[in-house]
Amino acid sequence: MMLLPSLFGPLLGDLRRWVAGATPTAAPEKLTQTSDASPEAVGSLGAWPSLALVAGYTVLALAGAARVLHSRDV
Repeated sequence: MMLLPSLFGPLLGDLRRWVAGATPTAAPEKLTQTSDASPEAVGSLGAWPSLALVAGYTVLALAGAARVLHSRDV
């Protein structure tokens, strides 16, 4: 899942920057403004949308883990 946006992003043309900013690795880079957090690497999302994206990825990961845990415990 983490590699799919970077693999298929170049095929999307103008949406490439947006797809690059929506990856699970780019959003934390945008929040911390690391040295390699160029607009090409992290896209055009601002700080608050990046934070919401990180929170959304966290919620999805926790929900998936809870579902797997519940299905294995039954």
